[in-house]
Order: sequence, then structure tokens, then C-alpha cells
Amino acid sequence: MAFTEFDAHLGSIEQAPGNRPGVAFFDLDGTLIAGYSIIALAWETARHGAGRGELRQSLKVMRDLLRQRARGSGTNYHRLVRRVTRSLAGISEQSLAELGERAYHNTLARSLYREAIALVEAHRAAGHHLVIVSAASQYQIEPIARVLGIEDICCTRLEVVDGTFTGKVITPMCYGEGKSLAARRIARRHKVALDDCWFYTDSSADLPLLKEVGHPVTVNPSDRLAALARSHQWPQLDFASRGKPSLESLLRTLLTVEAVAATTVAGALGRRLGLKPFTNVNRMTQLLGDVGSGFAGLDFEVEGMDHLNNSRPAIFTFNHQSLLDSLVLAHLLRRDVVPLVKREMAGNPLVGPLLRQAGTIFVDREDKDQARVLQSALEVLQGGRSLLIAPEGTRSTLGNIQPFKAGAFFLAKKAKVPVVPIVLHNVKDALPKGGYLIRPATIRITVLPPVHPRDMGSVRQTCHAIESQYCELLGRSPVASLPFRAAS
Repeated sequence: MAFTEFDAHLGSIEQAPGNRPGVAFFDLDGTLIAGYSIIALAWETARHGAGRGELRQSLKVMRDLLRQRARGSGTNYHRLVRRVTRSLAGISEQSLAELGERAYHNTLARSLYREAIALVEAHRAAGHHLVIVSAASQYQIEPIARVLGIEDICCTRLEVVDGTFTGKVITPMCYGEGKSLAARRIARRHKVALDDCWFYTDSSADLPLLKEVGHPVTVNPSDRLAALARSHQWPQLDFASRGKPSLESLLRTLLTVEAVAATTVAGALGRRLGLKPFTNVNRMTQLLGDVGSGFAGLDFEVEGMDHLNNSRPAIFTFNHQSLLDSLVLAHLLRRDVVPLVKREMAGNPLVGPLLRQAGTIFVDREDKDQARVLQSALEVLQGGRSLLIAPEGTRSTLGNIQPFKAGAFFLAKKAKVPVVPIVLHNVKDALPKGGYLIRPATIRITVLPPVHPRDMGSVRQTCHAIESQYCELLGRSPVASLPFRAAS
């Protein structure tokens, strides 16, 4: 997909008349995510079935799904859904909801198209109501809707009696003409004309709704749908940030892994050759940052680069987005920096040895007594080196800022060193949470001016103020629970 084409489409959303309400409808499979959510859910269901001694039936369902997807959607879709639904008879609704969450965390989280995320955010910024309209069940859709902040879904509903599935589908299904019926209900509820609505889909089965809305858009269309889109002059968007990996991505991933391993070996050799510990660690940092990011295909656009070197030692904070954050930060900081990392990473077979050689301070988040960690951190700062801390402590799928913990700011005040906030805008584009293969990307970074201890108010006020700066720069609100409504 040409960037200019997608950018132009985002611009058209921004320029839509603001005095007329609108609804943006999104298909799920092949549109918001690469691949099919039912496969991920069926796999989790098969594992669940195997635990209940129903492996043969579960595998039969998986086989039918794969055969259907190989043929493409068509007249047998209703029959397939009924067959899958019958296999769920007797399973509790709570169990299927849990399986849907597992499917999301194990598979679907890393299949979200970043282009689709940008579309959702553009429509939200324009004040449009957001709806996922899909033939999938709510158990496939809800985790994705929650992460995207979409409150309404239209989906295929399964019959539940006393908290248990009966094996029946509630008609009409949200498929084909059924999607149009659901969209009309949503439009009436919000007093919106379908002429003022958008619909994004990859499937020719969705032609009824594509023909009804005023802004039909095809995403990764099949040959048939692409031909129809051309004849109707509908926009066609090609999403490539997820889905089937290229040979380049595979090779870059392997080379990056090799770079991490080689850095570990180089560090061990440096110690044996008698290099000074700090010199050895700095060489490891530069090797990882330059060679590793080069193999990964990372380019950099950095604003505020001077702030990285003008106030050392310091505590550098960053927002955690990806496993590649370490390569990016090694490339930026280059020398005399010690990271604070959760203790689980010490046992990671790939990066654990590297982190230990780099003198990393490992933090047990379950330990209420952090006196040892505090003392080690103060010794690093007093020795003239800097600390690198992610105040969130974990990553979100979309890069939303998690609540900041105040430890980094408490340390800064106690050691009388500045905090230098580093804002990572899009490292997740190269490797999202849960992803395995690296895709080349230009990483955008903003380094904010140092916050000196003399300018800090209370620790918590400083922590909250810097968290707000991150949210503002990233254009994202802090993570919060959203109300959720599933529409028929």
C-alpha cells in the first residue's frame, strides 16, 4: 500500500462534515486482523476439547474450518457455522469467553493491522461512532473490541440456556444481508443515515452493506471484490503490516537473533581478554544498537537528541512497546547505562545472558522489600552511570500508556539526578506485542527536556505530569476500562 494513498484516505475522514453524525462499521476477519478469528478460537476450543476427552470431534471441526477457508466464503458458510456451533453444545458460556480471551492473547493480538488501528483512531478523532459488524461470535470479537476501544459490536449470536450453549445459532446470522440488517438498526438507534456511514471489509459476501453505505471501502479485497470496487469506484486499501511474512522479514528476524547472540559472545570474550567492565559493556551496547538495529531494518527519526547527552548521569524513562525497545535504546544511549528489568527476563535463553553481562539490575515485582534494588540503583548513579527504567512495567497491545509507577522519580530525587523522558512512538510497527517476525520500519522518537530534581514537586505529581506528556505526544489516553455493548 502506498503511504500517500492511505494518508489521503485518513485525510478524507478528517475532512468529513463535522455537523453530521456518522458511524464507521468494520468487518473483523481480514479487515481489522490478518487471518480468521474462528481458526484461533477453534484451536483453543480443540485444546479444551482434548482436555475433556473430545479430541476427535475438536479436530474434525478444525478440519472443516480449514477446508472452508481454503475454498473461501460462500453458500456453505451457514452450514459450517451451524456445524461448529453444534460442537459447542454443553460448554458453558463462561468457558467460551475464557477461550476467546486465550485466542486473543495467544494469536489475535499480534494479527491486528496497524493500518486498521490508524483507521479506528481517525474515525474516533472525527467523532464517529465505531462498530464492529462481523459474522464472528462475540467471544471472538470482544477482546479485540475492548483493546480498540470499540463499544458496539454486531455479531452472530449463539443460543445460551442457563449459562450453557445449546448448540444452536440465533437467526438471522450477521452475514451477508444479516450485516445490513444489523447496520440499519445501529444507524436508526443513533439517528444516522447510512449515506453518512463508512464500511470497511475484505469480503464480497458483504456487498449488501457495501452498496448501502455512503462510504464503502474495500480492504485487501479478493480478485472478485477488487473488480467490483473498480467498477463502483470504491476505495481499495491494501494492508501489509501483518499477515503472511515476507522472506525479508524472516531473514531480518534470524539475523537480529544472531546479532543478540553475537553480542553476548563478544561480551564474554571481552571479559576473558581483560577489558575493563564498563568499557566492555559499552562496546556490547553499541554492537547491539548498531548491528542489531541494522539487521532489523530500523531507521530513526529523533527529536531532541541533544537531551540524551547533556545531563548525565540521569534516569532515562521510556514507554515499553516491543521486544525491540532494547535495540532502539542501545542505539540511542550507547554508553554508561544500566537497565532495570523484571527478574523473569534473567531466565530468558536469548537475552538473559546478555542482560546479566551488561550488569542489569533485576527487579522482583512481587517482592515488597526493594531495598537491595534501591541500593544497587543508587550505586550506579553515584558511580557516574545512568539508569534506564520503563515506569509502566509492561507493554500494551496498541501502545496505550499504562499507569506510571513512581519508583524512577523517587530515585531521581534521592540521587539528585534529572529524569530524561524518551517517548517511543512506533517501535510496535516493527514488532508488535506477541509478534515473532520483524518488519523494517522508521522509528520515531521524541526526547523531552530533562526534569531536574530542583524543579520537581512531589514525586507523585512529577510522575503524573510526565505520564501526561507521554499520553499527549502519543495521542493516546491512559489505559482504562470501557463500557461494552453487544448489539444483535
